[in-house]
Formats: sequence, C-alpha cells, structure tokens
Amino acid sequence: MLQVGSRRSKGRTAAGRWPFDPAGVGFYYGWVVVVVGTLGMLASIPGQTAGVSVFTDHLTDSTGLTRLELSIAYLIGTGASGLLLPRGGRAIDRYGARLVALAATFGLAITLTMFSFVGAMSPFVGLVVMSAGFGCLRFTGQGLLTLTSRTMVSQWFERRRGVVTSISNSFVSFGFAAAPALLLALIGIDGFRTAWRLMAVALVVVMGSVITILYRNSPEASGLVIDGGLAEPPDADGEPRPVVIGTDDDATRGEAVADPRFWAVALPLVALAITSTALTFHIVDFGAEVGLDEERIVRIFLPIAFISVPITLISGWLIDRVSPLLISAAMAIAQIVMYLTISHLDTTVWFVVAAIAWGVSQGCAAPLSSAAIPRLFGRRHLGEIAGVQMSSMVIGSAAGPALFALMKALTDSYESALWISCAVPVAGLVAAHLGRANR
Repeated sequence: MLQVGSRRSKGRTAAGRWPFDPAGVGFYYGWVVVVVGTLGMLASIPGQTAGVSVFTDHLTDSTGLTRLELSIAYLIGTGASGLLLPRGGRAIDRYGARLVALAATFGLAITLTMFSFVGAMSPFVGLVVMSAGFGCLRFTGQGLLTLTSRTMVSQWFERRRGVVTSISNSFVSFGFAAAPALLLALIGIDGFRTAWRLMAVALVVVMGSVITILYRNSPEASGLVIDGGLAEPPDADGEPRPVVIGTDDDATRGEAVADPRFWAVALPLVALAITSTALTFHIVDFGAEVGLDEERIVRIFLPIAFISVPITLISGWLIDRVSPLLISAAMAIAQIVMYLTISHLDTTVWFVVAAIAWGVSQGCAAPLSSAAIPRLFGRRHLGEIAGVQMSSMVIGSAAGPALFALMKALTDSYESALWISCAVPVAGLVAAHLGRANR
C-alpha cells in the first residue's frame, strides 16, 4: 500500500513539474496560475449564457423552434449538466486541473462545431437535439472549464485568497460584460455558424496550449508550499514525500452539504444564476418589453460590470477578514432590490437602482463562488464541494430561462417571474441566520 501511495505521489509531482518546474520561474507560480485560470474562465464564455444569448434568435430561426421550446431544451440540457458536475468536481480532485480542463476545452470546441451545423427540425427532434447540445455546451463550458479554473486558483492561495480570486473575477466580469457585443461583431463578419467555428478553433489552438503548458493542480503537487516557498526535500530513500493537500480537519462533501453555512453561500449564487441567466438569455425580448432596442439593452451589461468590479475587490478583501455569511447576506439583499426594480429600466431612477443592485450582487458573487468554500470547509475536498456548489448554480441557471419564458407566455410579462425568484435569496438569508446561530 505504501508503494502504491509512493508511486502515486511521484506521478503527481512529476506531472506538476512538466513541461517545466514551477519552482524555477523566479517567483511564486501561483501568480501564473491566477492569469491562466482567469483565461480559462474567459474561455468558457461560449458555454455561458452571455455567450449563448446572442445566438438565441439565430437558433430559433434556423431550427424552427419557438422561444419557449428552445428554453425548455435549455432547461433540460443545463439541468442534466448540473447533475453531472459533482462528478466533475471529484475528477478534479482525482486527476488534476490540467487533464480535466483540457478535456472540457476540447469538449466545448467539439460542441460549438456541432452547433454550427444545426438546421430546421420538427419540434420533437429539435427538442431532443437541442437538449443534448445545450447539455454538452453547458457541462463543458459553464460547468467543467469554469469549475476547474476557479478551483485551481483557490488551491494556490490561503492568506490572500479572497483578494486574488476577486482580482481574477474582476477581469472575468468585464469579459462577460463585453462578450455579447463582441460576439455580435463576430457574427457580423460571416454569420453565426462561422462565429462558432472560429471560437472552436481558438479554443483548441490557444486555450489547449495554455492549459497543457501552464496549468498546475496545486502547489503541493508541484513541489511547492501554498503562498510561496519550496516543499520539503525527498526522504532518505530519495522518494518524494506524499502529496498532502489541506488538513485532516477539512470537511468532506457530505459534511459541507449538511451545514447551513454551505447553503447560506450557495443559495444567493443560485438566485443570481436563475435571474441573470434568464434575463441574459431573453435579453433582446426583455429589452423590447421595457422599451429598449437590441443595441441599447446589450450595452446595459457594461455599467453593471463597472459597478461590480470595485464591489468584487472590496468583498474579496473582506472575505479574508469577516465571515462569508455577512457577504452572502448582503448579496441576497441586493438581489431582492434588483428583482423588484429591473423591470422599470425605462425610468432613470429605477435604472440606476437596478444597475447598482445587480452590480453589488454580481460583485459579491465572485468571492463567494471562489473563496468562501475553502475558507469554510478547507481544501482537501475542494473539488467535490465546489462541484456541488457549481451544480446548484447550473441547475438554477437551467430553470431560469424556462421559468421566465413560461411566465411571459402566461402573463405577457417577465415581471411575475422576478417576483417568484425573490424566494431564493430570502431562503439564503434564513440559511445565513441558521449558520451564524449554529456557530
């Protein structure tokens, strides 16, 4: 058994030092991990709602499906991908960030290529095909590539994890905010099919190379110590010491999920996933409802990003110093305000209030999704626990577009869906109270 453990440890350390040894770069390699992990999260945009939303009308036109039918396919595919994500988190802990991220990148590229060939289909065939397509798109992009990159960054820092992950997420926020406009410009070059194919090539050539060369699972697997320094040298027999991540006190996935603090953090993130995904997915139609044309409604994401970035940095600094439950409660309150005002964007005052509330909520989400789990439950089972958190967010994002499309069909407005969505952040506030009461 010791020999097996030794061989496994040696294999992990060898992989962590290939194709070059991170200890030889002249500074702490975690900073490289921050940069490439951020690129990995940005590369997931084609599988994110921000990357799908600008293709929605093209998909309805080319497949013949209605907006509601396409939303149902999005619900089925995204929900199925969410159920698979806990296995993805377990794979990260077992096989490492590089291998899992590479598989996710190639899977996303293949899926985009397949999407570029969709054509007219009957409602039943279209529902089956698009559900499978959205399932692959969301699992590889929104799910696995994002989860792997985010988890890898969190593994490399302890003392400054909140600040570091917030800096990373600030760049991601700007990238997501700019994505719809950039993708519209890409579509304008030679149509939506060529746009998908160009993104697939870029994923394989550019992101595939970055992951292969620069991704590393953890400092321990690379012969380093978290936050800087070299690990202990090999033992007297020349064998590498066992790769040990975290401590024996770190919570397992089951222990974390049974803790109300997990849900205090997860539920506001789920709520944001529901409404942000739904509003982004139906952004053109929602803009028409509130009196804004396509170009003007797409631009709304930029002021939200400018608000969310300083909030991301502030909350990232705070999460290293105060309980993550305080930040989750602030996020939940901001979401409730946003839900109650976002349908009045034609009024300047409510536009400003909604943009600020959405920006605050989005800014709080970044450290909660990256730094809260290792802060509360440790790093040993980080992939598995973060996988459950990401799974709940993906399932929420699956339900959002379908819920909003259904309420639009029933009431001819998205406002009722926003009222219903308020229940989730309220539940998050309850969980935060229970979590604080139990400590």
